[in-house]
Amino acid sequence: MKRYINLLLAFGLSAFTLQSCFQDMDHPAFDYPDSSAGKEYSPMKLFLPFENDMRDKGNYTFLMSAGGEITYTDGVNGQAYQGTKDSYLLARVPSYLNDTIPELGSCTVAFWMKTTRNTSAYGIFSIPNTKTFWGNFDIYLENTGSETQAFFKMHLYNCTSVKDNDERWVEAKVDNVFGTEWVHMAFVYDGDNSMMTVYRNGESALTKELPGYGKLKFKDWGTFAIGAFQFSTKPSLTEGAGAQSWASNFPGQLDQFRFYDRAISASEIKQLYSGKE
Repeated sequence: MKRYINLLLAFGLSAFTLQSCFQDMDHPAFDYPDSSAGKEYSPMKLFLPFENDMRDKGNYTFLMSAGGEITYTDGVNGQAYQGTKDSYLLARVPSYLNDTIPELGSCTVAFWMKTTRNTSAYGIFSIPNTKTFWGNFDIYLENTGSETQAFFKMHLYNCTSVKDNDERWVEAKVDNVFGTEWVHMAFVYDGDNSMMTVYRNGESALTKELPGYGKLKFKDWGTFAIGAFQFSTKPSLTEGAGAQSWASNFPGQLDQFRFYDRAISASEIKQLYSGKE
């Protein structure tokens, strides 16, 4: 009897060992990355290629979310974001960039766009200021009467030791933007020389000095808005304003949207254009 029990125990142990081996084969161990590991530095802080999703494909992995229903269409390179008056994107800054954004210094925003003439102001990009009507850094399309010429406006707040919110505006009327063709736009602020430059299809369309403005320093900043003003999201990204009747979300198409924490060079911008990047 005792020998019979020992045989049963041995058989059971062998079966358990064999089953464990098969389980290990079916479910191999995964080498999960360490989510707390440091990120390799890149001046490109945000990259949205819009390949049928809104995920940030850059090094820093902004957490993306949508306002309204998001759809995609044929882009200049793969797929593109199709905006509507009821949709926009939000990009929440990851915690390990919390020291970078308020001390930005310089920046570049670059993207491909396609849209027809606007009849209301279209929000394109905002680094919000959660306390004021305008954001810390805004790019939008102002109302225009031209079928082809776009009227871009850039708004900046700079928090310096001299003035808490030093507000500046840059206006750029850029030919041959509206229509059925994709156009590459880049907006560069260089804090070393207080210069704003706007590029269309790799070529300078406007250069304007902001005397004494210096390196950008933001306060009360928040989640980035793409395809919207800071006050036209639901809820508003600022306590300083709600939706405005004259302002609309961007209803056109965007592709290869990039944000840098430095003023990238003219040759780098030309490469983005020529490479359809």
